[in-house]
Amino acid sequence: MDTTVVARVTVTAGDPESSDRAAQNLLKELHELPEVVAVEQATTPSDVPGARGTDMLAVGTLLMTLAATPEILSGVLAYLGEWIRRPGNRRGEIEVDFGNDRRITLTNPSEAERKRLIDALIREVRQR
Repeated sequence: MDTTVVARVTVTAGDPESSDRAAQNLLKELHELPEVVAVEQATTPSDVPGARGTDMLAVGTLLMTLAATPEILSGVLAYLGEWIRRPGNRRGEIEVDFGNDRRITLTNPSEAERKRLIDALIREVRQR
């Protein structure tokens, strides 16, 4: 069985409300991808004094679990690159953080730039 990787996907689209709306739209689409094992809205610990065990939703941030194979990572990252290039999403960006300083930021990338970023991440995954 393949191992999985959890990526923190953050969508920034101007203001918090727009970012959250864009992330919710992306969440629905990622649920439809067979390569994605799970995806959910991320939470962040509450910094309210006295609030125990209460986490807040992290605006514009999703946690995505997928198999850690180069083919699946490449396919999902290509999908995210296409998503950010769609009309209405172009003014935003997506940051995909795999932990251990493995992070990709997609800001309406060209096809060549997207391929370069994905190839660099895939090389790193293969070295693990």
